[in-house]
Amino acid sequence: MLQRLSILLSVSITLFAQTSNYAPYGFGLPTTGASARFVALGQSGAAVADSISLNTLNPALWTGFSTTSVQGQVGSSSFSGTDGYSGASLPEYFGFSMKFPVGKYIGVAFGIRPLTRMRGEYSRVDSIPYFGNSIEYNTDLKVNGGISEFYLGGGYRINPQLSLGVKTGFLFGSYLTRMTTDIGNDGSDNSFYRKYAVVEGTQLQLGAHWISSNKKLELGCIYDQNLKFDYYYYHDYYYGDDTTLVKKGLKYPTTIRLGFHKSVGNTLAVSGDLAYTRVSSSLFKKFGIIHQSSTRNPILVGFGLEKQPSLLSSSSVWEKLSLRTGAFYRTESVYMSDNITETGISFGVGIPFNHYSSRIDCAVVASVRDGFLVNTIGRERLLSFYISVTSGELWFKRFRRF
Repeated sequence: MLQRLSILLSVSITLFAQTSNYAPYGFGLPTTGASARFVALGQSGAAVADSISLNTLNPALWTGFSTTSVQGQVGSSSFSGTDGYSGASLPEYFGFSMKFPVGKYIGVAFGIRPLTRMRGEYSRVDSIPYFGNSIEYNTDLKVNGGISEFYLGGGYRINPQLSLGVKTGFLFGSYLTRMTTDIGNDGSDNSFYRKYAVVEGTQLQLGAHWISSNKKLELGCIYDQNLKFDYYYYHDYYYGDDTTLVKKGLKYPTTIRLGFHKSVGNTLAVSGDLAYTRVSSSLFKKFGIIHQSSTRNPILVGFGLEKQPSLLSSSSVWEKLSLRTGAFYRTESVYMSDNITETGISFGVGIPFNHYSSRIDCAVVASVRDGFLVNTIGRERLLSFYISVTSGELWFKRFRRF
């Protein structure tokens, strides 16, 4: 009976997450896949070239590198509910990358970054009828995990207007669900349940980038295709050594993303991205850490405006800064009676140093998340900060002697 009660609780309770009430659903909430520059541009950047930092969105832009560089990014996000629910703040590390030129037309890059994160915990005190009596119990449940990616790829400039790129991503991650139940509230654990899921897979991303002959308009396209995705479950129960291992396969989502970048005058540029993801209808029904949720095909729409920096050594500090702002709207792949949506605005600044071979990018994002829990906790208000640092040097460059 205790074992059946443990399993029943694991699928019926509602979690309160450390980063969001929606984090325990699906694979967890997606993390930002772009550097702070593109976060500040309203999540856009599929067609925005960057010779200093690595554009992790489109491998076709991994060409024309002037420096060999290493970059990393950290951030912090906090949220609260509009119905008075107190949220939380959590610092996060968003990975690192390295890029370097190979000749004049080829660039290579590799790195590691988080894709999704799931965090949550719940404590419940209740009672159940048992042969005419009422038995109190206390249940504590915690879930933690996510998916990360190690990627490697390169770009090649075919001609002054067109470049192509390819990136291979190796997905890995784990999810740990722990639940203990104290029946009678005597301080002892009468029931214990743990589920440990390990995921691994491979993604192939193809990218293209085109720039007009007058350098005023750029277009970008990205196609992300799953090659393989498997997961394994370990189950541990309170009674006896009954761990089980099951290997299953899933079809990881496929994404297509289009973007543009257009210069306006001498110092301004606008950018925009549209992304659409195709998700299998049975994805989360087969892979369920806590909730067996349904799916919807998510979208992302983002726009940004950037004041580009002056490259003259005689320019003032203000003229050397990059100022950015943007807005975005996105939906998530998890669906339970309603979509999960997020709408936000962003601001940022880029500070070059070391003779324009390195840069510090900062971004601030204010957004509102809505979804199927709105009647319980209201809308979530989020405030996020991101800092990306790129340190570059002139390696692997040939200099002509005069």
